[in-house]
Amino acid sequence: MTTNELLLVLDAIAIVLAALLGLIAFSAARRYRDRRFAFVGIALTALGLIGAVGAVDLTSPGAIPDGGLGEVPVALLILAEALLYLSFVASRTWTPPPSNP
Repeated sequence: MTTNELLLVLDAIAIVLAALLGLIAFSAARRYRDRRFAFVGIALTALGLIGAVGAVDLTSPGAIPDGGLGEVPVALLILAEALLYLSFVASRTWTPPPSNP
């Protein structure tokens, strides 16, 4: 697999993850009426657009000036999205309050 193919796959993963997580965040903002979820959705939309810019630069070189991202930034985008996903689904460990004697 060449570097361009790897970058295109990584960009596609970043775009799909951002779209999925953005949808989850916007749905949560609508359901719970909490602006924080909407802000997360906006941030994820921005991450997806960054991945899309990288993908467009790979498929049409020169279409977007300085649009190349590189492997490390795209991998960091994917890592950030994965950590955000884990923060959505991680269960909280609730310890019961201490009993008063």
